[in-house]
Amino acid sequence: MKNYLSIIFLLLIIQKGHSQNTYTDDKNAIKIYNLTTFESSSSKLRSDSASFSLYSSNSISEYFHPTFAYQWKSKKNNFHEIELTNFILKNNKSKDEIINDSSGTKHTKISSRTTMILISFRYEYILNFNKSKDTRFVPSLGFGVRPFYKQEDIKFDVSTSFPSSEKYIGFSTYITPRLTYYVSSKLFLDINIPLNIFSMNYNTTLLDNPAIPKEHRDVSSLNFEELTNVFSARIGVGLKL
Repeated sequence: MKNYLSIIFLLLIIQKGHSQNTYTDDKNAIKIYNLTTFESSSSKLRSDSASFSLYSSNSISEYFHPTFAYQWKSKKNNFHEIELTNFILKNNKSKDEIINDSSGTKHTKISSRTTMILISFRYEYILNFNKSKDTRFVPSLGFGVRPFYKQEDIKFDVSTSFPSSEKYIGFSTYITPRLTYYVSSKLFLDINIPLNIFSMNYNTTLLDNPAIPKEHRDVSSLNFEELTNVFSARIGVGLKL
């Protein structure tokens, strides 16, 4: 948190004046970003004995993730921006079969269908600096929130496995140091680093097992996490309208 506050302080002290930098005179603009993300997580699953515990760790690296954003000016010569971060509707089918090499007969061991929905967008208020200086380089600081919804349903074609569903709805908050370079009066580059401050989500997990009492098949939890192990960076190209 101290590193985040230091970045904010350094950006705030360079703000000068209230007149208009002609390069930031755009009322509306569109942007195309590439979002790069590195994420790691670890959680305790259970204790196998008095001496040992089972932990699960996960690491994700995503290098190419295009996103689209729309930017418009506020009354104080700052910017509002909204970005479509994720819009995924995915259906995956899988089947494990046992095949007799001599007779060619097939026996399906397990067959499943997974459906995933992921929708998220980001709103950000961007505080511009160098407002009075007519310069192509414009540092700024964004304050953002990213609501999201994720659902994953799994159904099986065999009676020994039961369908399950997992849903998340929540939001993450960000502080984003930015640097914009205006290539021309219309075209500009935007480089920024979203710093996740905290995230909150409501999670519901359903296992439709008839052997489990109906009131216990659905488990819900409210989760809160601050300063998550997520590093993101965006580089974008913008066009004034």
